[in-house]
Amino acid sequence: MNELFKEEYKAAEEKLYNKGYYVCNMVYDANCYEVSDRDGKVLIDYLSLSQLCQLSEML
Repeated sequence: MNELFKEEYKAAEEKLYNKGYYVCNMVYDANCYEVSDRDGKVLIDYLSLSQLCQLSEML
């Protein structure tokens, strides 16, 4: 991940974690992310960093 976007990723990850969701990189594409719940069920995948940030703001 580009150093410029690490802060954006960490902020989005923290917001989602505080709401009970977990973020991780997808296995097949390091530039895409997936969001799962506490049970490990994937709720949404193939998110770009900007989509992940938008999702964290919406929830």
